[in-house]
Amino acid sequence: MILQLDGRFPSPRRIERVVSLLEDDGVVAIPTDTTYALACLPDRKPAVERLMALRRLDHKKPLALVFRDVRHVSEHTLLDDAAFRIVRRYLPGPYCFILEANRTLPRMTGDNRRRIGVRVPAHGVPQAIVQAANKPLIVTSCIDPDTLETLNDPWETENIFGHGLAAVLDGGDVPGVPSSIIDLTTEVPTIIREGLGDCADFR
Repeated sequence: MILQLDGRFPSPRRIERVVSLLEDDGVVAIPTDTTYALACLPDRKPAVERLMALRRLDHKKPLALVFRDVRHVSEHTLLDDAAFRIVRRYLPGPYCFILEANRTLPRMTGDNRRRIGVRVPAHGVPQAIVQAANKPLIVTSCIDPDTLETLNDPWETENIFGHGLAAVLDGGDVPGVPSSIIDLTTEVPTIIREGLGDCADFR
């Protein structure tokens, strides 16, 4: 099922429908400021397991979560002053920062060190979903597990993952470049992946 949404000002009625699907253990595909992503609620274990199975993800690697804003990030992670300044400067934006989760998030969302990826996309659809659900979203890029091709078209996403999704949200074009990943749990910030976000300040 494909739902059309305005990328800047998504319909509140349709967002509420999406939240209902998520609360019913659903996995959805959403647009972000980088690529399309698969998403579910972190406290819905069947949905988390389905998302990981669809993408064939390694359970030992940290999952990424979308938050409403920096304050929302601080409610669920252990942010020291240095990390807070970085997160506040670069988010919302095309970055994923690795941080240590606190006890408010289910243990299955982190690796052995309770690390997670933190995102605040500059895109109206994920922001509206998180706001309406009043909780973060687990996300992972829509990558075909067979070809490793990044899927940036909702119809392609429906074709590859539709059998396991409650809905695909068509929010228009996305850049099609993954986020830059910066680890803030190390002594100095460490670049894990260079993507759409400029990493010059982290070198």
